[in-house]
Amino acid sequence: DANNRAIALVDGIRENLRVLLVSGEPHAGERTWRNLLKSDASVDLVHFTILRPPEKQDGTPINELSLIAFPTRELFVEKIKDFDLIIFDRYQHRDVLPILYYDYISEYVEKGGALLIAAGPEYAGENSIARTPLNAALPAMPTGEVVDKAFYPRLTDLGQRHPVTRGLDGSASEPPHWSRWFRTIGVKNPEGEVVMKGADDRPLLLLDRKGEGRVGMLLSDQGWLW
Repeated sequence: DANNRAIALVDGIRENLRVLLVSGEPHAGERTWRNLLKSDASVDLVHFTILRPPEKQDGTPINELSLIAFPTRELFVEKIKDFDLIIFDRYQHRDVLPILYYDYISEYVEKGGALLIAAGPEYAGENSIARTPLNAALPAMPTGEVVDKAFYPRLTDLGQRHPVTRGLDGSASEPPHWSRWFRTIGVKNPEGEVVMKGADDRPLLLLDRKGEGRVGMLLSDQGWLW
């Protein structure tokens, strides 16, 4: 009935995606991550790169350094719930974060947060974050193997249907219409969904759910070659 209809004008405000990017060291892919996220107006990015880990002490007085202190407590205790996504980019445990903070990050994921691990050779090493309490949130443990071998990243059968990777530009051709990568990090007992594969059909991109949250793991540090 036309008498029961009304026209209303509604204004919708979409909140920006709040992302915390922590790069464990300067490397070629770090700027790519930063530029990718900064280029999207719907992303509010906070980015820190670890330039001076605790073991690199050369006697320079703190007041003579131009580096900004990494506000670990503020980010991972006081404001962790403010972020929609935390990205660890080639990050390893070198006592920059207190060990207890990894528990906080795992809890953040369990309660609905999102975590992405962009892994490089450090994930296979003795300081891997897989050796911290964060392992409760990770979808795969490292084997210690780093495979240096050229390959084209490819979607798995599941990846061709998955909403995250379905229709990915360049994936329809063979070989895929993107550059080769040259490193894959070996893992064992992967959980969740393998949506991309790397050298020798090894898992390359894993997606998983932990509690109410989501976790992604990219098992190469060469995404910048894409």
